[in-house]
Formats: sequence, structure tokens, C-alpha cells
Amino acid sequence: MAWEAETARKPFSEVSLDSVLETMPPKISHSPLTVPLSNGSVLTIPRRDLFDARFQLISQGTGDVEGPESAELMSALQFLDNPSDLVPLVYEGGLKTWECSVDLATYLSGIDYGARSTKTRILEIGCGTAIPTLYILHSIFSSPPSKEREIHVHLQDYNASVLQLITIPNIILTWYHSSAVRTFRSGGLEDHAESALNITPQLLDTFRKSLETYWVHIRLFSGSWESFDLGITGGRYDLVLTSETIYRLDSLPSLIHLMQRACHLDDDSGQYLCLVAAKAVYFGVGGGVAEFTQCVEATNQGARVETVLEKKSGVNRKVMSVQWL
Repeated sequence: MAWEAETARKPFSEVSLDSVLETMPPKISHSPLTVPLSNGSVLTIPRRDLFDARFQLISQGTGDVEGPESAELMSALQFLDNPSDLVPLVYEGGLKTWECSVDLATYLSGIDYGARSTKTRILEIGCGTAIPTLYILHSIFSSPPSKEREIHVHLQDYNASVLQLITIPNIILTWYHSSAVRTFRSGGLEDHAESALNITPQLLDTFRKSLETYWVHIRLFSGSWESFDLGITGGRYDLVLTSETIYRLDSLPSLIHLMQRACHLDDDSGQYLCLVAAKAVYFGVGGGVAEFTQCVEATNQGARVETVLEKKSGVNRKVMSVQWL
């Protein structure tokens, strides 16, 4: 049974950003998400509406696509109707915004990561709606562009459909609602209604040019954590982020192994940051902070897990920093 489960996992694959942009619908409906910042203020991030993603799947006709991609799109359509369900090796919750991803963005604001990043490689594992990455990109797009701040942003999710339907639309929305667009709007880019964004060829061309102007390089990867290939992605990262990914005990070893491979630097002088945001306990599925910490220590006896942010109201939640030996 263990061998069967292993072979059922999705293989590692790169999803072309251009191919995702080419399949964008003519309009994206969105709603605001409020992110509390560490200084007491709030940041409003636009987030694509789930009903809008569902409408895209229906209007594009999932039956016109054949093979594994068709099966995944049909699966996405099913879970858009009930996005809180988690089905191992089928759908891992990426269509929904989870609380701990907001906590992670809050913590990043406290260390001012987006504004101070220079020539940085970032990986968000199990990105889904990618709220932590959206915070970083908002910070970058709200500052003057500089080649000295070249950023490589890599986003991984088990399901390629999540990257297509949610992750990239959210990134486009974040870009459009940042100060980076002011210059491009003066060149004729049309204004849009507050709750919807028209996806025109001009807008997509401007988005691509804006990424070049701000020295932001985005790559997308799908598939299981076991198959994630650092040789293809370009090696280790300066910042590794993940949130709400430790809920299943049987997936902890593969997640931790990827995190360690992705951010453990052989050079003692090398600097990296590995951040995990999670609920203290995931009732009904077995995972939680204690189990994660134990698995990290069992994998690497010299590793250290430190709580850097804790939310005690409601369900206890933590942001943890992991240091590898």
C-alpha cells in the first residue's frame, strides 16, 4: 500500500508562466483580504473570488481538455464547490486562504523582508493563494525598481490547477493594485472597477514589462515534495516559506526533507530564513506543531525550531523559524 501511495503522487513539473497568462479569462472578480501588519496598520490585498475561478472552468469547458490535465481541472471544479475539503494526493487545499498564511505575511512585515530584499531567491512551498508571497511582491512593487533588488520568486503547489486558477491571478491583482501600475496607467492602461479586473492583452503585456522593470522573475512548479528538483529550479534559496502544510503526519518527512534541501547552506557564513506557519493542533488529521518539531529533530539532530510569532486568540497558531545544522 505504501508503494502504491508513493507512485500515485504527482511528479515534479514546471508550469510555464506564459502558458498560464495565455489561459487567463477576460475578467477576474476579486474581494479584499485584510492583513494585519506588525506596526498596527493593515494591508488590503485583493484576492480572486472562488466563484469566479469556478466560472472560468465552466466557461472554458473542462471537457475540451484530454488526459491528466482534464482530470485535474475536473477535480479543481469539484473542490471549488467545497474548498475546505482535503483529499490526500488529489487536492491539498490550495484554493482556500488559510489563517496561518496571513500570520506569515504579518511576520514578514515585522522584519521588513520585502523592502530589504536584494538579489534574493524565494520559495513558497504549498503556496495556494500565496498570501506571504503577495505581501513581499506588494512591498517590491511599492518601492522604486532597482537591479540591486533582483528577486527570483518560485511558487510550488501540488496541483497545477491551483497555480493557474488562483496563484497567478492573485499576483496580477496584487501588482495592479500597487503603486507600480501608476506609471503604466499614465501610458493608457485603463482603470477598472474595484471588484473586477479586465484581463486585456495590453494589461498582460504591461504586467510582463513590469516584472522586467522590477527585476522580478517568477517560476511555477507543481507536483509532490519528494520529486521537487533543485537542479531544475537553480539550487538553494535565501527564503523558504510554507503555511498550513504540516497537517498530515505521513507527509511531514517529505516536507521537512525538501525544506532542509532547499535552505541548508554548506557555507557557514551563508544566510537563509526558513519559516513555517501552522496551527498548534490540526484536529482530526493528526498533525500539529509538536509533531512537526519532533520530526525536524528526528531528521536533523542539530536543527532548531523557534517560535517567532504566536496567535493565541481562537485556535492557537504559530510562525516558526527553522535553523538547520
